[in-house]
Amino acid sequence: MIAAANLRVRWRELLATVLAVAVGVGLLGAVLLAAGAARPPVQERLSATSALVVPPRVAESRTPRSDGRVPWPSAGAAAVADRLGATPGTTAVPDRSFPAVPMPGGIPAGDPEDREGGHGTASLALGGYRIVAGGSPSVPGEAVVGADLGLRPGAELPVLFADAVRPVRVTGVTDGPGVYLTDAEAARLAPGVRTIGVLGPVPSASQVPPGAAVLTGDDRGAVEPVQDSRVRYRGDQLLAVLGLLTGVTTVVVGSAALSTAVAGRRRELGLLRAVGATPGQVRRVVLGEATLVGAAGAALGTALAAALGTALYRALVAVDAARPIGSVPVTPGPLLVAATAGIVLALGGGLAASRTAARAVPLDAVTDRGPAGRAGRPRLVTGLVVAVGGGVLAVLTAGAEGDGRIGLALAAGAVLVVAAALLAPAVIALPGGLAAVPSRGARARGSGPLSGGAVPGLVRAGLTAAPARSAAVAAPAVVAVGFAVLIGGLVDTMAAAYPAQRTAVLAGSVAVEQAGAPGMPDTTARALSVPGARIPLPTVLVLRGPAGPTAVDAVGTADTALVRPGEVVLSEPVAAGLGVVAGDVLPVRFADGSDPALRVSRVLPPDERRGDVAVARDDVRAHDPAALTDTAFLPSDAVPDPPPAGVTVRDARSYALADYAVDAQLTDALAALLVAVSSGYGGLAVVNGIAAAARSRRPDLAVLAAAGATPGQRIAVAAAEAGAATLVGVVLGVAVTVAPLLAVASGLSVATGAPVAVVIGPGTVALAAGACLAAAAGTSAVVTARAGRS
Repeated sequence: MIAAANLRVRWRELLATVLAVAVGVGLLGAVLLAAGAARPPVQERLSATSALVVPPRVAESRTPRSDGRVPWPSAGAAAVADRLGATPGTTAVPDRSFPAVPMPGGIPAGDPEDREGGHGTASLALGGYRIVAGGSPSVPGEAVVGADLGLRPGAELPVLFADAVRPVRVTGVTDGPGVYLTDAEAARLAPGVRTIGVLGPVPSASQVPPGAAVLTGDDRGAVEPVQDSRVRYRGDQLLAVLGLLTGVTTVVVGSAALSTAVAGRRRELGLLRAVGATPGQVRRVVLGEATLVGAAGAALGTALAAALGTALYRALVAVDAARPIGSVPVTPGPLLVAATAGIVLALGGGLAASRTAARAVPLDAVTDRGPAGRAGRPRLVTGLVVAVGGGVLAVLTAGAEGDGRIGLALAAGAVLVVAAALLAPAVIALPGGLAAVPSRGARARGSGPLSGGAVPGLVRAGLTAAPARSAAVAAPAVVAVGFAVLIGGLVDTMAAAYPAQRTAVLAGSVAVEQAGAPGMPDTTARALSVPGARIPLPTVLVLRGPAGPTAVDAVGTADTALVRPGEVVLSEPVAAGLGVVAGDVLPVRFADGSDPALRVSRVLPPDERRGDVAVARDDVRAHDPAALTDTAFLPSDAVPDPPPAGVTVRDARSYALADYAVDAQLTDALAALLVAVSSGYGGLAVVNGIAAAARSRRPDLAVLAAAGATPGQRIAVAAAEAGAATLVGVVLGVAVTVAPLLAVASGLSVATGAPVAVVIGPGTVALAAGACLAAAAGTSAVVTARAGRS
């Protein structure tokens, strides 16, 4: 009851906190709505199925090329399909996919990343597709194609397959997309099976092999093209970072604002203690206020989330981090989670304030002792512990690899941001001894209360006499600047490191790729096989790892001096992880579902050009007829003249920049979005902190007015104090990014084999710091002016 009454009476003081929570809930809700909309939909070509039966999952996947399943061999898939089809009214179809790029007029059509455009005619039924003209193919060299190509039965169409560009005769046209060959030809091109489509009754778990899964309803969307899963992964990264930023900011802002509000109400809290309230009851009153503030913010935030969800998803689509959809559905589940999270975060922010309130004594009812002069010991100890935790994460970041390095850097930055916010009052109070000493300029020019150098002295006194109040302004600046500099620094450092490293590795070489297609066929690769050429043929192998089946990238090479058929060469980290040494026999599963045993011929230091797992190119082609060469690397002076038709030739630097272009587009968009959000949210949080501190500043302003200070002078002092507190937050925000960014640079140096320096764009710091400083000075001036009129 008391908490609700306080909220009604003090709603102006708590309004900014409510708005901060509302923005946090709105952003978090938008993230959850966008994540829900980004879930893989059921592929149109599989939409007529009642269920999809998929093989067992691997225990660990170390490659983005895999769907994370252990492929069935052709015979094994046929046996499963026969068992499922034995149920009356059920049809089970092994679905096979392989590269088949239509090239009308010699120009590739469709998605240039689509490696699954070809299928067997039996798969037509899985999407409910019909042959609307002509008939099914009956022999190799014939195909049914989509009506979107504008062809008629009898036409001849060049199609890029993994082995060659071959002409096929169009025997039929279907109302769905794709290229459909005879089922026998499809089985030759894709002998391994990863999906069996079921038409009719949904099979029971007892009808499928152990470890296999039966996917129904929306869960069928888990079977998606590899290129779509890569797009979704990029979007998931962006949403995860935005959610982390939102959560940390909401906690820090709520804690700072509520702590400031409590610090300015000691007389009221002392009165509660004087009438018999226990410290526990006072603590519960403050926690009740925090809960009500969170609930009010959650109510506003859910409405905001519904509006922001679509805008956020469109931003993902714009940077190729999500597939376009009609609209983002506003479902109650994500909004309820966001609202609950907002209340919990507000309650978490109120814990520190409740502990401060519980320390009120009855004497405070008659003697206003003002804000606490130093940070509480629990807050100081907690801040130091959290800082140590952030340091540990930074150390782990340096030794991590790939995406794990970035994830740990963000986690370390978030933890250190929280630590800096907790330690802000102690940092502000450090020069406390100087606050009581007037400056030399003030003594020399003493014609008025604020003459000469008195303003700096008053600012120092205000900061150090009320560090908790100053920290309410500094903490949001720590969050805004810390995240902005961390994210901008990560993006800029990686953008400088990766292309430079790739350029150095490929020095003296050119990169050749198939234009407009997911890869080049064997015929083109053979035409490029000049002396000194490196033409890797990638595939995915499933190895027996310590945790179980492990999917890894492997590279097929024609270099018999490195590896011969029946052998495998491993990098030292992979061999150590698998627990094998040179001479051991390593069972592997290829894409066709077969399980040959390869002898580990050598274990070598890591080499990006060789890959972590190298096998003979002939072995890859024998077991993975759908494998495509992504890029061929040739000596600069050995490119055939003219080069094969349809290829693009780039020098080392151009290739490195183009190879990083997709990641650069995403990371630049990520940085721009998050810097904008952190700066805007940080500015709002600074406004919130100043508004929350307005009540505790009234006695100070009254003293200045009694001493003869003009309204303009009072505004100047308040604005200067707010700016100084914000500047402390800016400095702390930059400082907490040093360890994570240095750790990332160290890890990149090890990964690339070249020195990597931390790169921080000055514009990022200026934007975040400028937004917070402008918000601090402007809001302080407005609040002080209003207080002077009241």
